[in-house]
Amino acid sequence: MPVDSASLSTSEHAAGAGISSDALVQVRGLRTRIGGKIIFDGLDLEVPRGSVTAIMGPSGTGKTTLLRHLTGQLRPDAGSVRVDGREVTTLSRHALFELRERIGFLFQNSALLTDFSVFENVAFPLRQHTRLPEELIRNVVLTKLQAVGLRGAANLMPSELSGGMARRVALARAIVFDPMLILYDEPFVGLDPIALNQVLRLIATLNRTLGITSILVAHELAAVRRVAHHVYLIADGRLVAQGAPDQLAREDSPWTRQFFGGEADGPVPFQYPAPDYAADLGFAGAAR
Repeated sequence: MPVDSASLSTSEHAAGAGISSDALVQVRGLRTRIGGKIIFDGLDLEVPRGSVTAIMGPSGTGKTTLLRHLTGQLRPDAGSVRVDGREVTTLSRHALFELRERIGFLFQNSALLTDFSVFENVAFPLRQHTRLPEELIRNVVLTKLQAVGLRGAANLMPSELSGGMARRVALARAIVFDPMLILYDEPFVGLDPIALNQVLRLIATLNRTLGITSILVAHELAAVRRVAHHVYLIADGRLVAQGAPDQLAREDSPWTRQFFGGEADGPVPFQYPAPDYAADLGFAGAAR
């Protein structure tokens, strides 16, 4: 059954109205340089508990890098990254692993283990990090697969799944520890309209029924408008716009016009920085 965009929108706004001012994620003065390139130059943002927040921006602006900062996979050159009140940049290895067990991650390509069945993919974190009895593992896995509508696919292999089904299996694995936070890296890429609606419904349902805080890295404004409470638009290492999705879509700044309007040239230039064209062609002397 396809998602009813009107009813989904209503549930979003109802959830959004109840967002606590208590931020689960706080980023302050984030500065990161990788290979001589400035990725973040004083980035500030925060994500309220129980919200769905989208991180958007041109390709190569560090959206996935931001997720790596939140999980402690990458330490910044300066600034603060706090998750659930804990400073991620100073956590010990043990404390960092404990924090990661409370964060679900949906990878862009689903990242299913190709030699494992659907059931074993979802069970994998439980087998690696707990000593639960087999019966309890089975019940937990089947519960999570039921939640994403794929309990009947438990014995299938990843090669037998469509792209949308693989994304839903990855989501079941991401929620297997009942996380407080889920990070979605490009969850809508490559999905047909049916699969897209299914993933949108799951994100909204998890947020509404379980109060899970979600951070989406995405480019698709139409999808983001249906599920996100707030959008941060980042570019040039900084925050260039923020607000509710509909508000941001109406904003008339150069950044929002180019990004949401799909303009080929603008703050992100069509031409990659290069030396003088005539000089590159050896015509510099002739020009003088």
